[in-house]
Amino acid sequence: MIKKAQLAALVATTMLAGGAHALTVGDIQVKSGLGQRLDASIPVTLAKGEDLSQGCVRLEDTPNSKHKGVPAVINYNMVIERNGNDVVLRITTPTPLEEPVVRVGLLIRCGAKVSTSREYLLTQKLSGTEKK
Repeated sequence: MIKKAQLAALVATTMLAGGAHALTVGDIQVKSGLGQRLDASIPVTLAKGEDLSQGCVRLEDTPNSKHKGVPAVINYNMVIERNGNDVVLRITTPTPLEEPVVRVGLLIRCGAKVSTSREYLLTQKLSGTEKK
């Protein structure tokens, strides 16, 4: 027979485990090409009651990356765009990307409650506006 304290601990653990996976990060969508400033967006899904502030989100050169030889985007601007319950991270760079392949290491850490990371590899296509 399970005692009340054990049952409460089991329920609390189950709730915490479910909450840890509430924040989900979608696929990156790139609207720019090689030789242009990066213009990308990443959709984020939050659980009810969760919030995402600018201080919680950053790009970093992921230290344990499997793709360490690929240049990382570290000079960037990021804006959190909200439309109802939809949240999108809009990422731009102040200078054009000249590398055909770059990586974006996303880290979201909002206190102890919400923490996730994801690395994207971007293959930059010619934009069609370069001079030949």
